[in-house]
Amino acid sequence: MSYTKYTNQEFEKLADGDQINIMALFGNGVDIQLMEYLKSPHRTSYQNFYNYLCYKNFDKDNIIFQKMTEDKKENEKDRTIKQNWSDFENSLIEIFNENNYINEARLTDDFNHFQVEFSNFLNDIIGPNMLAQIGNDSSKSELAISSFQKFLADLDESNFRKLSFPSKLYHYKLFNWEILNFNYTSMLDNILVLDKEQYDPHPWPHADRQISFAANPNNFTNDYCFWDSSTYFSSYLMTNITHPHGYQNVPKSMLFGFDNEEQIKDEKKRFLAKNFLKPYWAQNDKKYKSYFNNTDLFILYGLSLGDSDFWWWNNILNSLLKTDAELIIYNYNSNNESDSDTINRFINVATNEKLDNGKLDKLHKKIAIVQYNSETKLNAFKLDNL
Repeated sequence: MSYTKYTNQEFEKLADGDQINIMALFGNGVDIQLMEYLKSPHRTSYQNFYNYLCYKNFDKDNIIFQKMTEDKKENEKDRTIKQNWSDFENSLIEIFNENNYINEARLTDDFNHFQVEFSNFLNDIIGPNMLAQIGNDSSKSELAISSFQKFLADLDESNFRKLSFPSKLYHYKLFNWEILNFNYTSMLDNILVLDKEQYDPHPWPHADRQISFAANPNNFTNDYCFWDSSTYFSSYLMTNITHPHGYQNVPKSMLFGFDNEEQIKDEKKRFLAKNFLKPYWAQNDKKYKSYFNNTDLFILYGLSLGDSDFWWWNNILNSLLKTDAELIIYNYNSNNESDSDTINRFINVATNEKLDNGKLDKLHKKIAIVQYNSETKLNAFKLDNL
């Protein structure tokens, strides 16, 4: 699989080479943010799910639940609590690394029960009325169309100046979005769907363009282009949303696990890891590998950047080094992390190699950061209480 290549057969003014491919990856931070927006007392976090299992008197003999309980006790001693799903997935690796004997059949069965209960948890805390509300609010605020037309407005001047992406912009370009929702819920889908209230696929009687893309909405200077805040390009838009790790209403489709068998220290136990390898079951190489060399811009939002999704980070990093692609990271910043530290954190989780100074410098120049928190007003991907 790869990006669909569109031509003037579908869009009359689209010239060869005028398609801009954007791969946007979204994580659990989106769902947590939307639960906060709805003022729900619940969260889709790892810690909230653990509390739910305790409330439901989940099977205490379940190997995975036992590991979660052990982690909680150890973390309370250290006054740190595992908060991210990447922490949980690292715990799955620890099950293999900390036990001399692994009963594969029992572990698989326990994991299947865990999957079903997680689906029940999501169905309990996210109902149809909640999905309808965020969908309606997205339509009223035109969040989806704003996200696709004005995301460059979220960059401050120093980060906007990094990007050569604006130099690719002009009239009649096609913005082709491949949106990868790593959540099991459809909350993101509900706020980014191009519904009829905010989007018309053929709004003009004598032209087939659909959007006006804001090339430089904050009127920043940039060495790569000469656009200003009044520049809007008449453009085409196509979007596609997929769930690489499955859906909540299809429990067996939901993938938890880790990245590769080499994360298990004992080589003799690595063959047992097959059922827990996310890239293997998601068929990453077959379904997504070919996208990376043809991507103009990557966007990461609401992701914890854990080792369990190394395959994705490593392929993005290699694309940044080998092609003209660039990256925007929306970083939920609760610790006053600098842009440089955010970039280094991504690099550290995206490669097992020690990169030379030339490659590090290249990556720092090609990665732009949007630092935000729950109070930050954004133009893209975030519903705000007005």
